Amino acid sequence: MTLTALWGHLRRMLAVAHVEVLHLVWDPTTVSLILLVPAIQIVLFGYAINLDPKHVPIAIAGDYDRKAEKIRATIERTGYFMIVADGLRPGIAERMVVEGKARVGIEIPAANSDSDTLAGQPRIIVDAVDPSGVRPALAALENAYWQQIAELYAIGPVPSPDVEWLYNPEGRTSWTIVPGLAGVVVMISMLMLGALTLVRERERGSWETLLATPVDAIDALIGKLSPYVVIGTVQAAVVVYLARLLFDLPLKGNILELLLAVPVYATAYLILGFAFSAVAESQLQAIQGAVFFYLPSMLLSGFMFPFDGMPKWARAIGEALPLTHFVRATRCVFFRGQSGSLVLSEMMPVAVFALIASVFALLAYRRRID
Repeated sequence: MTLTALWGHLRRMLAVAHVEVLHLVWDPTTVSLILLVPAIQIVLFGYAINLDPKHVPIAIAGDYDRKAEKIRATIERTGYFMIVADGLRPGIAERMVVEGKARVGIEIPAANSDSDTLAGQPRIIVDAVDPSGVRPALAALENAYWQQIAELYAIGPVPSPDVEWLYNPEGRTSWTIVPGLAGVVVMISMLMLGALTLVRERERGSWETLLATPVDAIDALIGKLSPYVVIGTVQAAVVVYLARLLFDLPLKGNILELLLAVPVYATAYLILGFAFSAVAESQLQAIQGAVFFYLPSMLLSGFMFPFDGMPKWARAIGEALPLTHFVRATRCVFFRGQSGSLVLSEMMPVAVFALIASVFALLAYRRRID
């Protein structure tokens, strides 16, 4: 191919990209996907979601003797509980858990009449509908309880182990979630925008009109998708900036190397969205296909739940998802200071995914043309 032909292809791609940018500016649905969705996600994931919940409602049943008072003080010192009822009659704390008025109930036995010890072990009743919502609090309570037991039986205070938490010493949920949020924002935006691209043009009748011009199909495709790749990269940069600004997120690695990988990551999901658009008969079907894909991605990528805690089959699926590798890359760049070769190694499976998605999109597109 001569230089003149390459220049002609580039001019046609830029012309299509210019037209697509104009469509973006005047399309309120697209603008809302680009601006509103990321803003909502930053607020919800950064401020509303907490993997270390506090103020767990607890009810306590037992007499007001000295030992029971020490147990109550121990509960308060954990910092995880909010006592909603205290000094209840035996059995009432359990009933409050059953009725949904408390997440945890403690039934404290009465003290022995001839000694200053409890007649038995306190009984803990837990609402396990959502175990993750109470498990950290119960772990803290169990640790504090055994400390208290050691003092009650004159064993003396049991020294707590010296635990050193690396990278996130305060256990802040926002630090765990927000680094990967850049990948989630780009994933959803690219899937949605890609899914709407072709099917929207077909419904308007403008895609066939475009192909009737001297613009080749490949020129039209690259020209229409390239503005979205730029948008995805800008979105990732904005999320990273807001994460640093709002949540004081540490950054030990080279953020530029991570941002240079975003176009590959954005292209993978954009092409997949385009494939959904080529298969779908309407915009609603295209959006449903995108939603069907990105919801499992969020669950199986390690973004919200520990990746190592999933079964093997789920981890196998997760390894095939671009979001999994982007989340790993962001956390390593932010917290461990690793970049360069690590980001490149994590982007290789993403590039393979993009290649497979391109083949699928090309087959779907040719089938649509035929």
